[in-house]
Amino acid sequence: MRALRLGAAVAAVAAGLSAGTARADGPPPGPAYPPGYLPAYMPTVTYDWTGVYVGGHIGAANARREFTYDGTLDPVTLLPEEFAHSATSFVGGGFVGLQKQWSSIVLGVEAGYLWLDDTQSTGSLNVANTTLSSSVRNLFLATGKFGFANDNMLAYFKGGWASSEIGFRSSVTNTGALLTSSSGRENGWTAGVGVEYALWEHVIFGVEYDYVAFNPGTRPQVPTGLGPPGTNVASGLDIQSVTARLSFKLGISHPAAVESIPAR
Repeated sequence: MRALRLGAAVAAVAAGLSAGTARADGPPPGPAYPPGYLPAYMPTVTYDWTGVYVGGHIGAANARREFTYDGTLDPVTLLPEEFAHSATSFVGGGFVGLQKQWSSIVLGVEAGYLWLDDTQSTGSLNVANTTLSSSVRNLFLATGKFGFANDNMLAYFKGGWASSEIGFRSSVTNTGALLTSSSGRENGWTAGVGVEYALWEHVIFGVEYDYVAFNPGTRPQVPTGLGPPGTNVASGLDIQSVTARLSFKLGISHPAAVESIPAR
């Protein structure tokens, strides 16, 4: 009996020491949240489109102009001749921009240049040995930008001011001698849409469509010694371009926290 009582006492002491050690180490870690519960909101992050960017674009553009030339009047009706020139050519250039992102909305401004050199010629039907030519060169664009971002994808609309060098001339067909001419920069407007994808933090690829319209109105032609005085050209011009863009965003980017989404 004495041996049984001694064994029970030793067991009790060992149990007490074990409980004391557990209390000293603290309670065993439990789950961060009660079973079946999650935080009310879990934040999401997305690519940050805010910043300054520079880049280049290449593609194709179709320039169409319609004009009347009164230096070769129809011999029957005495009305000016009407012409239409349309051609598709290579374009390329660069751009620089600044934009800011709020949640999924992106606002910005951009200035760009497109090299364009399109000259077309048509023979007069009213006057023999006379050629009428038109040209469009060097396109500048300054636009505002409004877009919607979804992580590293951005779809946007842009619109604003455009400027191009537009020229008209008449010449002797067989010799090329100049008869009349005029050229100068014209102001117009532009609108376009595009989509961009951030390949890496600072590298962005995109595709863009732009429509540009000019209305030079009636422009006096300057005659040479061979050309008829008092000649005028009345014209309209539009350009449609599709370009591939590669942009480099400057500075350090940080993921932009957007609206929190309730956890499920």
